[in-house]
Amino acid sequence: MSRISEAERQRLAERLAEAVKTSTDAEQASGQAQAQAARQAAEIEGLLEGGERLALRGRDLRASVQELRDTLERGRLSTLNAALEGARLGEVAGKALMAMTEEVRSALGRSADVLDDHATRVAELERERERLVLALGPLADAARAVASEVQRAAERNRSQHAALAELSLELRQQFGVDPELGGLLARAGREANELLDTLSALESRGAHTEAEALRARIAALGKPSGTDAS
Repeated sequence: MSRISEAERQRLAERLAEAVKTSTDAEQASGQAQAQAARQAAEIEGLLEGGERLALRGRDLRASVQELRDTLERGRLSTLNAALEGARLGEVAGKALMAMTEEVRSALGRSADVLDDHATRVAELERERERLVLALGPLADAARAVASEVQRAAERNRSQHAALAELSLELRQQFGVDPELGGLLARAGREANELLDTLSALESRGAHTEAEALRARIAALGKPSGTDAS
């Protein structure tokens, strides 16, 4: 094991512990971002697939509308032929037939109006679907690009984390640097400084009794177990 001073070993351990923590946090954040980007991309893809399904249903509805129109047209021609036959039979014989054909023609006219309204609604839905697809197309491309970039960033973070782990092992073997211990010591130092700042703040506010009591409790914590506190 190579020789370095204890202070250098501690500084190196603290910096390595900080780097490992930063890398771990970055890896977790990139993993969350990757999952979120994947969810968003999947949701947009689902909307696009829904648009495709709507397009298929729209084609089916248009085909049904055209079929109904053809049926109504055949019915209209049939009533026209029936009306001509009624006119040929004369007023007496053809009166009932003429009345029936008029009623059927009126019903066919109402059905045609309903069918036209239905076709208009189908056309409106189709236009809405097209606008939706046009809006979602760029969003889907952007979501896929973001998901791909986030994935690459996550892979880079994993590689960096693995490299730091290898470096930690090498430094531990060569210099006896323990990043976990260094992190704990750095944390203890920060908390000690915060505690000193708290004691100073208490004393500056005139709370000398409370500050002394807190100092006594801290001193007691530092004594070995079983030692008399007096």
